[in-house]
Amino acid sequence: MAEETKVKTEIKEKGKKPAAKRPRRKRATELRPMEYLFMQIYDTNSNIILGYDAALVINDKKLGTLTYDRVAAVAGRNQLASRVGKWQIEEVCELIKRQNSYGKHIHRIFITLTARYLTRADFYTEFTKILAKYEIPHKRFGIQINEAELMAGTDQLFENIRLLREGGAKVCITDFGSESTSLRKLATFEVDYVKLNRDFTRDVAVSERAAGITEGIVELCEKLNVLVIADGIDTKEQLNEMKRMRCFLIEGNYFSTPEREISAF
Repeated sequence: MAEETKVKTEIKEKGKKPAAKRPRRKRATELRPMEYLFMQIYDTNSNIILGYDAALVINDKKLGTLTYDRVAAVAGRNQLASRVGKWQIEEVCELIKRQNSYGKHIHRIFITLTARYLTRADFYTEFTKILAKYEIPHKRFGIQINEAELMAGTDQLFENIRLLREGGAKVCITDFGSESTSLRKLATFEVDYVKLNRDFTRDVAVSERAAGITEGIVELCEKLNVLVIADGIDTKEQLNEMKRMRCFLIEGNYFSTPEREISAF
């Protein structure tokens, strides 16, 4: 919690310092400065939960709830990507140990890390040390990276991705399909999953064009041995279309809404 609060404070607008206040005990109902909201990634072929997508949010009294996109942008500008990334990994390790103590087994947690953090030369060493500290195996992690950031990636980024996969973690490209070079470059990326951009899945049940493009991506990924996660599946009609295309990994409100840990597991 100390590191979490420190990162939260540094992300606040530069030059504005909060007035000194007497420390007080937090109420149980108060939001944490930084936390995860969890959504199921459901395997409709095997009828199991493949894992949980952990969306990082920051709760600010003035700005409200900041989603990952806002957090990543601020962290990148202020050189905080490493601190935020380290907090994310440690938070998941603590969560897995906590749930294990309750007798619950979590197959995998997917977290999104910035390219700035993943490009660090010592990233994989730090990642491994954190997991060893908590005695968490690599296979409990899915590392997600935004497609646009991956497209601009360096050799060091791709080396770290290779190390993650060799160690047992899974790697997923998120927001897939938003970049025009996606399909051409997909064959060169060594990843386990791609998560379809919601612009594709939103209209699969009402637009033949959207369905045709989506089905083409699913078929290409199948040939490349890359699994597709359909994000934004909210209706039975969307679900049926994705299953017809043999895309069985589903994320969206049809199966679960974003929940805090106390409700998600």
